[in-house]
Amino acid sequence: MGLSAFPHLFPRVALFATLAALAVPQVASATVYDQAMYDQLVSDGSSAKEARCVSALPGARVSLERYVDGYFVSVAFDDSGIDPNTNPQETDEDGNYSWEIGDGDYRVSVTKTGYWRAFSGIVQGPGAIIDQHVGLKRRPGTPPPEPRDCSTDEPQPEPEPTPEPEPTDPPDHQPKDNDPDVAPQNTCLLRPVNARVRGSSVRAVVFTLDGRVIRRVSRPDKDGVFGVTVERTTLPRGKHVLRAKVMFVRSAHRGAEILRLAIRRCPERVSSKVVKASPHARCGGRTFFAWVRANRVRRVYFRLDGRRIGSDRVADWQGRYGVMVNPARLRKGRHVVTARIEFLRGSDLEHRTVRLRFRKCA
Repeated sequence: MGLSAFPHLFPRVALFATLAALAVPQVASATVYDQAMYDQLVSDGSSAKEARCVSALPGARVSLERYVDGYFVSVAFDDSGIDPNTNPQETDEDGNYSWEIGDGDYRVSVTKTGYWRAFSGIVQGPGAIIDQHVGLKRRPGTPPPEPRDCSTDEPQPEPEPTPEPEPTDPPDHQPKDNDPDVAPQNTCLLRPVNARVRGSSVRAVVFTLDGRVIRRVSRPDKDGVFGVTVERTTLPRGKHVLRAKVMFVRSAHRGAEILRLAIRRCPERVSSKVVKASPHARCGGRTFFAWVRANRVRRVYFRLDGRRIGSDRVADWQGRYGVMVNPARLRKGRHVVTARIEFLRGSDLEHRTVRLRFRKCA
């Protein structure tokens, strides 16, 4: 699945954890994008999500069609089976659109000046069209769109402080390593995983661990959080998957989302030694995603040539903390992206700074 950091129309909804976190798309909608730019970004190493974000097309006309008597026909804007009662729609500044549909088979038809018409796949209602992304091919002579800067530097709340351990009296007997009657000391950081979902449009959340329902939350706590705690001491060794099925109020026009978070009983220690780029920042001519991987992270601060360009405290579905970098306005020559990784208190890890050096050729 996937944390962190894109402007949106709806409140932020994310699944956070004490030692790891997973961000999800801010808006449960589909994206219209430039197919050629998307293909190039993916071939250069970008994820599908990053490529859609950079190549998204605002202002495209999206028409909803229903299958009737062997044909797809346009749905009337005041049809009671769709929500919102708008047809066609125009993609927003992020290239997004969305409908909640009733019974029947539906698709969307997408047009934009300078592009060939394209159709989505067929969706069977009732449900919400949230994943029918549509790529448009340019007509001859149409210039490529300006790559979008998908970075964000929204202020984030400070993480909750880690409680100090309760003082305990020293034991009367300190067992030796070869004491057969005493289990070996656990060197893992077995702090609980506190998974939380926030959002003013959230109606209820169902949490499952490895496919088993562990809690249904229909009301948020006083802080507006739908949450569950998983004790690492109860987990067997290996990788486990915590899922949160998030359901929204009808007025949000959003279908249910599934958020996923991979957790382990004993997390491995991972920390990047350099900043990496997707796609590779060859000559610095195109927007790229600068990122690092680490766990037990408090926050990662990014700078470009010493100037702060963003920070991230929620990893994406690949465990990466990063920002989008647009070198279009940089001067010709060498440049440096630095990432200062700050770790959670109590993790016994020292903060570190790593770098990515690249050159803008023209």
